[in-house]
Amino acid sequence: MIRARLFAVPLLLLAAASAAPSAGPQTHAQLDVPRAKPQQVIVQSRDFAPGSESGWHVHPGTEVAYIASGRLELHVEGKVTVLEPGDSFTMPRGVPHNGVNAGADPARAVVTLVVDKGAQPRQPVAAPRPKPKA
Repeated sequence: MIRARLFAVPLLLLAAASAAPSAGPQTHAQLDVPRAKPQQVIVQSRDFAPGSESGWHVHPGTEVAYIASGRLELHVEGKVTVLEPGDSFTMPRGVPHNGVNAGADPARAVVTLVVDKGAQPRQPVAAPRPKPKA
């Protein structure tokens, strides 16, 4: 039985190697990480119940997020972007933003932060005031 399994592994590897080549990786974000301060990488998932939000906040570094399930609204500088499963976004250092689950179903985001080591990775800020209409 063990010998049969060991024989099957090289056959699987040979089949995989002879399969049609893939399209290659898809790059969703590419960014430079400042090195003036030591950095740390934090990977986390965040669940949003229906009607909940992250609250306005900034990061002392870059955020890259992937929507794993549900639907989220990303509020940034007076603009709202609707994100669905498979969508991602990159948020630059210090940009105020808020994630909102305006739907009836739970949502989940997988977040990678590259932030200043020792700093609070998520810092609350006041919601921006609407700009007056001219």
